Amino acid sequence: MRFFAPAKLNLSLDLGPLRSDGYHEIRSVMQAVSLGDRLLVLPARSFNLENPDVRQGDLVARAAEIFHQATGVVPSVAISVRKRIPIGAGLGGGSSDAACALRALRDVLLPRLPDRELVQLGSVVGSDVPFFLGPAPRALVSGRGEVLAPLPAAGPRFVVIAWPGVPLATADVYRASTSGGGDATDRVLAGSETGPNDLEPAAVQLSQPLAALLARSRVAGVPLQVTGSGSAAFALYPDAPAATAALQALRPLAPRAILCRTLEAWPWSGAARPGS
Repeated sequence: MRFFAPAKLNLSLDLGPLRSDGYHEIRSVMQAVSLGDRLLVLPARSFNLENPDVRQGDLVARAAEIFHQATGVVPSVAISVRKRIPIGAGLGGGSSDAACALRALRDVLLPRLPDRELVQLGSVVGSDVPFFLGPAPRALVSGRGEVLAPLPAAGPRFVVIAWPGVPLATADVYRASTSGGGDATDRVLAGSETGPNDLEPAAVQLSQPLAALLARSRVAGVPLQVTGSGSAAFALYPDAPAATAALQALRPLAPRAILCRTLEAWPWSGAARPGS
């Protein structure tokens, strides 16, 4: 069985105070996009993560462990991850892979497990995982990332994503950031395309390649903004010609820049889940 694990953008990110559990409160509008990894799931005697590009201790392995602990069902599958989402880019690749693994384990081994319970398992695996298991590819995300409120699709948008080729550690960016107390997310909920990301200043400070990419993109007329904790940045466009022109302007500065689209529905949402 083949499964798709999409990337996400933070269209806004308001950073709140540090919680007693060590996480920051956040408010963010997250949007899934058509860039994604592919997971191939095959029967096996025991769990096996086959792709050498995915390190042991990865969130996929963690997802399989949590699934086993919570359900008692042995995750007897082999999973191979074919990466397209850059690692350490703020695009949620590891979290999406973990969510995809949980969905695959449920669909293959325990199909009557309700979606709501799958989301609860995802919140144990990682902060961004619940979004990728939630009801909609556009959502208001709060708490530490586990509180979801689905949002209606905002219409198709073309997205240019640029990555400087150097990852950023999420924990380092959060440690270097201070609570913003802004209203970026409220602005997006009120109709703005995007709002400021409170993690961007720290990400830029920690990554000279990202700082250079943002500065050069502004000169090229492409207003990029950082997604999540970086180091990827993006810009939204209403149509393909405008996005293609921006991509061509960025390519000399960011050879890894790509073009994709926002998702208006999850690719797997056609089939209703038992007990959902």
